[in-house]
Amino acid sequence: MDTVPNIPIHHEDSVRARLMTSAIGLFARKGYSATTVREIVESAGVTKPVLYYHFGSKEGIFLAMMRDALGEFEATGHAALAAPGTAAERIMGFLDGMFALILEHLDVMRVLDGFYYGPPQGAPYFDFEAIHKRFIEMLTSLVREGVESGEFRRADPEDLAWALIGPFEVARGMSLCHTEVDFGRERLARLLQVVFNGVFAESEKELGQ
Repeated sequence: MDTVPNIPIHHEDSVRARLMTSAIGLFARKGYSATTVREIVESAGVTKPVLYYHFGSKEGIFLAMMRDALGEFEATGHAALAAPGTAAERIMGFLDGMFALILEHLDVMRVLDGFYYGPPQGAPYFDFEAIHKRFIEMLTSLVREGVESGEFRRADPEDLAWALIGPFEVARGMSLCHTEVDFGRERLARLLQVVFNGVFAESEKELGQ
């Protein structure tokens, strides 16, 4: 798998897209509260009335960004849940798809992390925790299918899901904070395979049985 480059959330060359891309970049670098409407419109090469026409306000751009991000998140998750294959293959596809989405929209993820982990920034309310819970629910449902079918060993599906989230969170964090390290989708796949296989040698596994 090739690492996906950091591409703005909007690819088309339209005024609305330029405004959204400019706002996301500024939110990621400066924070939401420190970013002004003037900076957004200057970066996009438009005037304030144009921003107000498309979004109504800076808050409107933020909410549009969140709706777009949530839509892509849900579409990626539903595609993985509906995909054919074993539970392990579908889990790998689910986590790879989510990670590819992050790599494609790194600035959006930086904005979300700033809100989730940082101090309040005065933005309109958005239930960030609901996205996190939805991610856990989708992954756990795939793991539960593997347990019920006998593909995975008998264990708490949520515990197994959290074990798989570990490599995903490492890859996500490295991609956001250490861009100099080549921590792409192929390495995430290798780390997930370690979790699936376990860390004990076969002889050690047999001794433990």
